[in-house]
This record gives sequence, C-alpha cells and structure tokens, in this order.
Amino acid sequence: MRQTALAVLVVLLVATAAMLSPAVTRPAAADLPSDVAADFNHDGVADLAVGVLGENGAAGAVNVLYGAGGGLSGTGAQVFFQVGGTPEPGDRFGSALAAGDFNGDGFADLAVGASGEDVGSAFDAGAVSVLYGSAGGLTTTGGRLFTQVGSAAETADEFGYALAAGDFNHDGFADLAAGAPFESVGASQAGAVSILLGSAGGLTATGGRLVTQVGSAVEANDNFGSALAAGDFNSDSFADLAAGAPFEAVGSAGAAGAVSVLPGSAGGLTATGGRLFTQVGGAVEEGDRFGWALAAGDFNHDSFADLAAGAPFERVGSTFAAGAVSTLNGSAGGLTATGGRLFIQVGSAPETFDLFGFALAAGDFDQDSFADLGAGAPWEDVGSAAAQAGAVSVLPGSAGGLTTTGGRLFTQVGGTAETDDQFGAQLAAGDFNSNGFAELAAAAPTEDLGTIPDAGAVSVLQGSGGGLTASGGQLFTQDSPGVPGVAEPSDSFGGAGFTP
Repeated sequence: MRQTALAVLVVLLVATAAMLSPAVTRPAAADLPSDVAADFNHDGVADLAVGVLGENGAAGAVNVLYGAGGGLSGTGAQVFFQVGGTPEPGDRFGSALAAGDFNGDGFADLAVGASGEDVGSAFDAGAVSVLYGSAGGLTTTGGRLFTQVGSAAETADEFGYALAAGDFNHDGFADLAAGAPFESVGASQAGAVSILLGSAGGLTATGGRLVTQVGSAVEANDNFGSALAAGDFNSDSFADLAAGAPFEAVGSAGAAGAVSVLPGSAGGLTATGGRLFTQVGGAVEEGDRFGWALAAGDFNHDSFADLAAGAPFERVGSTFAAGAVSTLNGSAGGLTATGGRLFIQVGSAPETFDLFGFALAAGDFDQDSFADLGAGAPWEDVGSAAAQAGAVSVLPGSAGGLTTTGGRLFTQVGGTAETDDQFGAQLAAGDFNSNGFAELAAAAPTEDLGTIPDAGAVSVLQGSGGGLTASGGQLFTQDSPGVPGVAEPSDSFGGAGFTP
C-alpha cells in the first residue's frame, strides 16, 4: 500500500528506499503537496489546515488551526475525519488538501483527498471529501464525498492524490482539480486529472470531466497529475492548471519529468492551447523528476501568474539529488520558457540528497507586492549531528522575477533541529495574523516529541518588512494547548515523512 501526505497549504512528498538511487521509481502516494492556508470562517485572517496522515492506522485526519491578531493558536482548533464515508485504516484522509470557495458564499471551503479509499471492490481507488466553511469555521454539515469523475473508479487509481482549486470557467465559483496519477489511460499508470465544478450548491460531479496529459503522448508510468497548481498564467480572468508528470521520459532520459498546462475558458479547462514544458535553465537529465512539486505566484508583479516547479532529484554538478527549482514566466500567451531560470539552494551549499524543491509555497513575505518562494530541502543536514533535519530556503521576488539576492535558509523554529525531523517536507503560506505580511508554515512530519517517534510538528516563520524571520516563530503539535487529538507514534502531524 502506498502512503500519502496530508496537510493544508503545506505539501509533503514521500520518498522510498528505491528513490535513493538514480533508478526510475514511482512516487509513493505521500509524494504530494498537502497543508493549506485559507480563511474558513471569513474573519479576514488566514487559517491553517494540517494533515495528520498516520492518525488511526493511516485512516487519517485533518487538524485546523485558526488565525487571529496574535497569529495561529489552538483556540477553537478542530479535528476532522473523513466525511461522506466511513474512516478506515489505510484511507489516508488528508493525503492532499486544497481550499477554495466552491459555493460562492464568501467562506473558504476545504477539499481533502483520501487517496487510499476503497470504492466498492476497487482497492485504493481514492476519494475526495469536501468540508464547507461557515462563521464558526469548517463544518461537516453539507459535507460530501466524491469519487473519480469522467472515468470508472479502479483499483490503485489513487484519485485525490493531488488537489488544486481555481475558477477555471470564471463563473464566480471555485472548481476543483483532483489528480489520479496511477490511472491507466490506455497506458498503465499514465495518470489523469478529474475536474469537479463549483456551484451555488457547492462542488458537483455534474459536468465533471477527466483530462489527460497535453503536449505529449500519453505513456505508461508518466504519473500525470502527481502535483497540481492553479494560476492565471495569461491574465485573462480564467484560472489555468499546471499538472506535473514527474516520471515523464524526455527523449531517452527516463523520469526527467514534465509539466503540462491546461488553459481555462468559459467552458472550463481545455486542451486547446495546452502546452508541455520540460526543465528550463538546466539540462534535462534522467531522474530529475521535474514537476514533482508546483507553486504559482506573480514573482515579478506583472499581473501574470508565474510557475515554480521543483526537481528535487536534480544533480547539481556531481552532487546527486541536491535538487533544483525552475521558474516559468506568465505572459499574454500563457506560460513560457522564455526567461525561465533554474535555482539551487540558497543559504547553504548543495549537498547529496538535500532534495531542494521537494515542497514549494508562494507568498508575499515582505509585503513588497512581489510573490516570494519558499522551497523545502527536507533531507538537508543541519550541522554535523542532525542528519536530515531539514531546511527551507526563501527566494525573494523582484521586477526580474525570483532572485537569490536576499535569499535565506531557515531551520526549524520553536524547536531544536534534530536528526530525521525532515523540516520543510510540506509548506503553506498565509497571513495568519492579518498584518499584511504572509507567514510560512513548514512541517517536520517525522519530528519526535519526547519519546514519541514521528509524531510530527509544524513551525511558523513570521513575515516582516525584511522578509521571513525566525523571530516570534511558533511550533505546533497535536499536544499544543487547544489542539484536538493526542500526539502518537507515526501520526506525522503536518504530513507524511519518508525514510531512506
């Protein structure tokens, strides 16, 4: 059984032992974005949804921390288990999260993937639950469970493995894209993405569609839909969708990776004008896994959303799996490789198995109107004693796009950097104290709490005029005051860790 990551605005991927070699392997289901920030109670302050993938035998759960003038706290915090279905071990509820106002009532709603949900006799077919926002926060009232649309639910499709919300048809209701990267489309595990439409009644399967990779032939083991990001790349008021296929072969380079872009339109997402991009700013190489993680943001403040795409297994010089992040610029014609750049870790030398670019999140951390980028390197060693403690690099936005000037590297705040914490495995950005500066939440899903192994923790770095800062940083666990639940072994609060 594959394992899946869980979180809101924060995304975490899982690497298996096979990933320690350049050999081509499939991502584990926990290899995707997962924690999410959004204003669920419409009080003007962002809240944070956090996945707890290992809860109750990997049945999964989602904790919600609410923002206020003093930042996130356990006051009024909630915990949710699968809605619209029975929680079962191995469902992996919270394996992916996405927030959007699906019913247009002004309250952000939450879509939660359960990629290990069995549908009838179809093992691990996958499902997505929806929790609706209200003045009291998220609620199960009206909550629904969806299975794959546009295709039959089949064994090991893992529908809900990745999620992204955006108004693809510009009707005022957010729609939902849900990846099923192990869906067989003619070719085994080529991958597909289903689209559920928003409406006054919330998400609906009516008019739902299934889309496959554009710009390239559908091939076995591409795993299209492993990562998703929505953004208006051509500034036409329709949200567009970027979908990663990190195991796409480019020429003879197996698992080099690719990203497809489907434009939005009055009829919703369309393959017309769709394009496929491979890594920019660097050579396309075997095993890079370009498109493993995605984040959209206007990094150069030109009104066109840009795209950051992680390639965490990119070789930097002779340093294997140091990792890299490429950027594609938005334009009137949509995303373009023109002017695209490749970045390696800032604030620290690239090292073997840092996995820089494993998780990404965009936010304006210094309130200068340029989106900045947080990029996790969850296997970064901190000092000589804390192997795989993890780190997060921040690349500031500018008129020229993302830049290393002023870039910084952060290790865990609110706690001690320890071996195998995997800080930065998932990331989410939001203004949790409503001061105009975005904060960054970073999960350390394999953080030990005393004698409790892999209980997990989430740190919050504060935004400021000088950018993100560790000053005033917070750390939350399931044992934090007010947070419902109890920290237990292998809960992985904040996401799902991965092991060598």
